[in-house]
Amino acid sequence: MEPPYLRIFGDYTPSAPIFATRAECPWLEGVEAAWQVVRDEVESYRRDHGARVGASFVPDDVDIRGWDAINFVSYLHWYRSNCRAFPKTLALLRSIPDLITAYVSILAPGAGLPVHNGDTNTTYRCHLGLVVPPGGVDVLGLEVGGERTGWREGEAFAFNEAPRHFVWNRTNRERVVLVFDVLRPQYRAQKLRICGDVLAAMTLTMLETRLPPLRRLPEGGRRALHRVLATGALGVILTRDRAARA
Repeated sequence: MEPPYLRIFGDYTPSAPIFATRAECPWLEGVEAAWQVVRDEVESYRRDHGARVGASFVPDDVDIRGWDAINFVSYLHWYRSNCRAFPKTLALLRSIPDLITAYVSILAPGAGLPVHNGDTNTTYRCHLGLVVPPGGVDVLGLEVGGERTGWREGEAFAFNEAPRHFVWNRTNRERVVLVFDVLRPQYRAQKLRICGDVLAAMTLTMLETRLPPLRRLPEGGRRALHRVLATGALGVILTRDRAARA
């Protein structure tokens, strides 16, 4: 089993196929069967709350425009106000074992995401096409680890998001996708620690972006700071989980 990777560790080289098989991800079939239900809730939400759809969070010091999101859960941190507006989508997400992240990704016409490593190698990153302009992968697509693919409405696929990847939308329409992460079986016993580690890595990256002197920390100091942040993130996850169950 590969050790868990975090983006703060630097570049990542995959040791297994990037795209997962359908046999590895049996939940994809059920998600595809419900795609129109999800799209209907997204369209209804945007009609009623369009102004509240915010930009996606990017901890790195990069200028990304035209990439918005409706967040449901981020490494077990739930956005409960958003979830209340998506009862059918939420029920679908909660039916997927070991799901730890989910959001609707909206990529504007002409927008793209620059080359970057993903957060971790411990999950299946899944995409379900909700609104996909025509034109094929030359004008709208994803390249991860040197392999390219595109989206189709109502179809889903899963991949390892850790390798360097980027996205482009060269059409004159927006692209809307449901994105969710499911822990791979070999890492499920470490679910809480992995979620705390990823949230802490995001926080550390954000701090380094806003406070550049932190980037000069020796690697040992950087790892120690990440460990402190991870302990705090795990505490928050556990506290909120207990409150939700009460």
